[in-house]
Amino acid sequence: MLMDSAIAAAVIFGLIYLFIIRGRPSPVITVLIGAALIVILGVITSEDALRHIDLNVILLLASMMVIADIMGRTGAFDWLAYQGVKLAKGNGFAIMTLLLIVTAVVSAFIDNVTTVVLIFPITLVLCRTLNLSPIPFLLGEIFASNIGGAATVVGDPPNIIAASVGDIDFLTFMINIAPVSIVGMVFLIAVMWFWFRKKVHVDVATRKEVLESIPENLIKDPEMLWRSLIVFALTIAGFLLHHLLDVEVAFIAIAGAGVMMLVTRVDPRDVLDHVEWPTLGFFVGLFILVGGLVETGVIMDVQEFMVDISGGNESILAYILIWGGGAASGVVDNIPYTAAMAEVVKGLTFPRENGIINPLWWALVLGADLGGNITMVGASANVVVVSLARNAGYPISFFTFFKYGIVVAIGTLLIAMGYIWLLHYL
Repeated sequence: MLMDSAIAAAVIFGLIYLFIIRGRPSPVITVLIGAALIVILGVITSEDALRHIDLNVILLLASMMVIADIMGRTGAFDWLAYQGVKLAKGNGFAIMTLLLIVTAVVSAFIDNVTTVVLIFPITLVLCRTLNLSPIPFLLGEIFASNIGGAATVVGDPPNIIAASVGDIDFLTFMINIAPVSIVGMVFLIAVMWFWFRKKVHVDVATRKEVLESIPENLIKDPEMLWRSLIVFALTIAGFLLHHLLDVEVAFIAIAGAGVMMLVTRVDPRDVLDHVEWPTLGFFVGLFILVGGLVETGVIMDVQEFMVDISGGNESILAYILIWGGGAASGVVDNIPYTAAMAEVVKGLTFPRENGIINPLWWALVLGADLGGNITMVGASANVVVVSLARNAGYPISFFTFFKYGIVVAIGTLLIAMGYIWLLHYL
């Protein structure tokens, strides 16, 4: 019976994934129908399906969308966008590089989903000002958010899972993973220059015109802005301290959104109208579909296969975790993948001299985080940006994302593999 359920879960997931690749009907509709089918057909129970919906992610996303909308009303994003134009002197690729670096750095200290929600409106304003397509910028920001988010425990949900199961503290995690993120960002900027330097070129006349036409008084409501910034700063501080507070980041974000609506006196109904409900619906359906793979043992079978082919050799297993995890995270969201695989790694690791963390944990994290760049459903930040871009009139197809994402993923996974080999197995 379990075998039949596993086959059914894999078939349903595969069919839904093909529809997502095709792009029609809407991925949101497709995923929700798939999630309903997997329960209605008895593949998993309703209780199991609901248990796999990660409310921490859903509530965090919704709350940060509220915060981003309120701050956008103050004119803060327009101001930041024009400051970026001034700093880069209207140079398209310089602006792109600046956005990539900002995205990576912020993603390291705020989770990458929140970062892309905040950086998205800035990117749109900049690109519309310079008459450029935002798609190259958005693709680069997705890749940068996943690379930069790998650097710290709070940067990406898989990091939080691995650090919790492996009992890894913030500083140890950052010291071991941040170097890969830094080298990975150098690689990303290099390939973005190769791909898009001509597409983001802004001629001298347009640069001059834009720089001369930057309006004054971009901040529409200074008092509202200051109130928003104070609440936002407190929210970020809460994110950084949430482990000490023993509170999930979702509840800190909910508090931030609620207090920001209170102090800025905005109409809650108006703000909630701007929440990207289709994006949240996509996440709900995706969590249930992947939950079906977990509950029926499909993902565990894949994991056991990875362990078997390593032959008990730790270095080989580390490389399998990097590449196998990268491939798996390109197909299914890296959050449920990491949740399942962390338990496997926990059972395989053993204490090392001087309390050194077993490198299998670093292999797991790097594979999950960096492999998430392969496809548009590989990481939470990918899904969010692609959904926001589609709603703004800039659709990014599955294959457009894949042809760039696969190169970025392979390059950064090679960097991760070399790093693990040099430090631990040379």
